Amino acid sequence: MIGRVAFLRNRTQPEYRFALFGRWRELDRIQAEAHPSFGSIGFLTSLIVGMMCGVVMRTGEFVMIQPALNEHAPAWAYTLFLAMSVEIAVMNFFYMICFVMALRSVPLFPRMLLYVWILDVLCQLSIARALAGKDLPPAIGEPLATLLTANLNTVLISAAIWLPYLILSERVNVTFRHRVPSEAPLA
Repeated sequence: MIGRVAFLRNRTQPEYRFALFGRWRELDRIQAEAHPSFGSIGFLTSLIVGMMCGVVMRTGEFVMIQPALNEHAPAWAYTLFLAMSVEIAVMNFFYMICFVMALRSVPLFPRMLLYVWILDVLCQLSIARALAGKDLPPAIGEPLATLLTANLNTVLISAAIWLPYLILSERVNVTFRHRVPSEAPLA
């Protein structure tokens, strides 16, 4: 709901463009929305659905890895619970904001997704650092290391696959940047 309200009317293009590759012809908003490549369909749908599945998977991982705590739990358990709780809440929030931005064709979506990927990497590294000095039992430490490494690899692989698409795709450029390749005909 926060994302829907925040991006309901925000359709203006940012002043500075980060995706500088290629030769582009600018479209106004009406031309972009009338273009056949406008909208969240095709491969862009795969990215959007992938973000939703990632939220579900992360939440499931949290439920599976988090041990039950009582008043006699060691300090590392509370640190683990706090770190993982904050990470799951923050990352699920930001991935859902990206989801809403993509569905609403908000021009800042590609930038926001890049920001979220960077934040996700930093969260994984922060959890590892926060728990590095703790005396974790091997039954917890090894699966946690595997989980953090898998999450980190997932983010890096997702970025490696989707970043070129977000930069070069005609659909992404029409939908979020309101531009077409300079040699492409107008719709």
